[in-house]
Amino acid sequence: MIEGDQLIQKDVRKKFDRCAENFDNYDFFHTHCRENLFERLDLIKLKPEFILNLGSAIGSGSEYFHRNYNDCNIINLDLSNCMLKKSAAINNKNIHHIQAFAEFQPLVNSSVDLIFANLLMPWINNLSFFLHEIKRVLKKDGLFIFTTLGPDSLNNLKMAWSTIDNNSHVNNFIDMHIIGDQILNAGLKDPVLDNERLTVNYKNINSLIDDLTNTGARNSLSNRGSHLTGKKKFREFKENLFTMKVDGLINVELEIIYGHAWGADSQMGPNEFHFDASKITKR
Repeated sequence: MIEGDQLIQKDVRKKFDRCAENFDNYDFFHTHCRENLFERLDLIKLKPEFILNLGSAIGSGSEYFHRNYNDCNIINLDLSNCMLKKSAAINNKNIHHIQAFAEFQPLVNSSVDLIFANLLMPWINNLSFFLHEIKRVLKKDGLFIFTTLGPDSLNNLKMAWSTIDNNSHVNNFIDMHIIGDQILNAGLKDPVLDNERLTVNYKNINSLIDDLTNTGARNSLSNRGSHLTGKKKFREFKENLFTMKVDGLINVELEIIYGHAWGADSQMGPNEFHFDASKITKR
């Protein structure tokens, strides 16, 4: 998240709580990004004992981890209790669930072999702090692998709002090169980043709004305005989007950033309410 465009984390949690029940009916974009991350993982030789799935939502990555890494322990960490409850419905002694902020991971230093974060970073307020937490928790030579959105995402939605008011309605996403620099500044090693351009076509505006709502991707920005958007403004927004149709379709452009980096020696620091992943007992 760009500095000055802060998310209200309480509001983010509520939105994800509300959409947890039907999330898997609308998460085609999350699935696309997750499957591409899995393809990248297939090319890397790893034998992780402890995997931290950050922003795990309903835990859709768990099956892949168990299929590819025998006897691994998976820690699903998410801000949403409802997401974690749905994930926990799959009874597996090697899957553990923690409700916490990804920027304040309650794990001790150098305790995780693989950190997996699919489309989590757009919901992070302080990227530098988050990456230092990744560095702290990751073992030396452990792997951090992620997807996020780049600044060429959802620009037509921003344009549709721009003539209506001066409030923030769409997240401002961070450039790939800035992310790479911050990864290095956090002390992680050998970052590799690339991007993909994806266009999602919608026949009508309501389908687009449904997808955003049911994946928690509605406005949670602190400078969104002190009042509800209102029917009049929302109608204007939809009318503006309608004028942008091409061949009868609303084209939503997304810039997907894929990246990974490696852990280095961890610097010890104050560990408030942190616990050791290796001490998690099997049930």
